[in-house]
Amino acid sequence: METESTKKYERMTIILHSGAYDRVSNALSLAAIGLSMGMEAYILLTYEAVDRFVKGHFEDIKGTEPGLYKKMHDGIETGKFHNIEEKLATARELGLKLYACNTAMATMGVEKKDMVEEVDDIMGLTAFIQLAKEATINWYI
Repeated sequence: METESTKKYERMTIILHSGAYDRVSNALSLAAIGLSMGMEAYILLTYEAVDRFVKGHFEDIKGTEPGLYKKMHDGIETGKFHNIEEKLATARELGLKLYACNTAMATMGVEKKDMVEEVDDIMGLTAFIQLAKEATINWYI
């Protein structure tokens, strides 16, 4: 008989390379949906995504097509859409594990103290691939 302590959960991993607002937003939505369906979800932030998760940069337009950015923020203002900070909070409440790639951080000149507090830890690609090997779903965004 399977108990909660022996149950094997399906896993989702996302390598989030892009820092574009729409792609970051989508990655967080996918993670939250998977978590709400009982999956584990892990995101590894690389390069441009590292910059998006530096304190104070969630709402930057950098890396996002201006027309799309405006449409998304119009949706946020009318309550039809949630911003990145809200989506991250929801995903974290559901159990999202969020990591930043050590090589990407070094390349971008970012230190752990610069990142938002929701970043759980620093992780290299080798360790993240170990998580991905056991995943049902793997995305690169």
